[in-house]
Amino acid sequence: MQRFNRLIFVTPLVVLVLMFGAVSLSMAQEEKKDNSGTNPVNFTYDFRFYTEMAQIPDDGGSMITNTVEFRAPLGRDIANLTGKQEGLFNDMGNRFSLRFRGRYQNLSVTDPSASPFGASSVSGIGDFDARLLGIAYTSNWVIIAPGLEAFFNTASNPALGSGKVSLGPQVFFAFPGLLGKGSLFAPGYQYVFSVAGDDNRDDISRSQIDIYGVWGLAGGKNWLILDPQIVLDHKNSREFLTVEAEWGFIIYYQAGISGYLRPGVGFGEDKPYSWNLEAGLKFVWR
Repeated sequence: MQRFNRLIFVTPLVVLVLMFGAVSLSMAQEEKKDNSGTNPVNFTYDFRFYTEMAQIPDDGGSMITNTVEFRAPLGRDIANLTGKQEGLFNDMGNRFSLRFRGRYQNLSVTDPSASPFGASSVSGIGDFDARLLGIAYTSNWVIIAPGLEAFFNTASNPALGSGKVSLGPQVFFAFPGLLGKGSLFAPGYQYVFSVAGDDNRDDISRSQIDIYGVWGLAGGKNWLILDPQIVLDHKNSREFLTVEAEWGFIIYYQAGISGYLRPGVGFGEDKPYSWNLEAGLKFVWR
């Protein structure tokens, strides 16, 4: 019954994304600018809503996560208000970007005795995070973008969050065209460590290595993303690998509307999920 209820919860968004994908075949326009939201160093205004269903390993249950995300180039609105096309604030908008993410989650545990929180079903707000990303170096073959992400202990239930406030310095190296025409190879590294929070929860010290590649297809109307991620938990001597693939499509180019489906699998004894499926809608504009 729990699995049936989870499918009812997730299926409408998946169907909606597929429906928009079919409509996009007749509505998508020729690509003039990158409105796909797939380039981590292309700073645009960006609103996203996506749902992920993940199966806990060993049939231990499932986690459904609904995420709302907003991105904005820092300073561009100020530049527009001043009426100046060049200068400090406009340059900030070209070189810095903010991202905010909030989550609402539903955790269902098949075996309540295996849960350290003593609950078989919990729903509520998850942890909130914010990121500042900047462009430090640009050339014809590489773009280097360091950043700092902060994770806040905002979960309404301990089972839905880390119990810690953490910081995560990171860096992306973007190589346009390295994997072929219309491609972007953008590997990244992030180190996350806790700075405050519940003393009864484990401290956080982990490295995350992203091996991110995206290919634009059909003149930018579709794209394919391959995103393996290696996670090294230094505190608990754990490591695992996740591999996710995304198929995306422009729904209406002029309005910057697109959708995607993103399945994935986990590898290793300490993997966070056996498999997952994410479906989302994006609204990207300048």
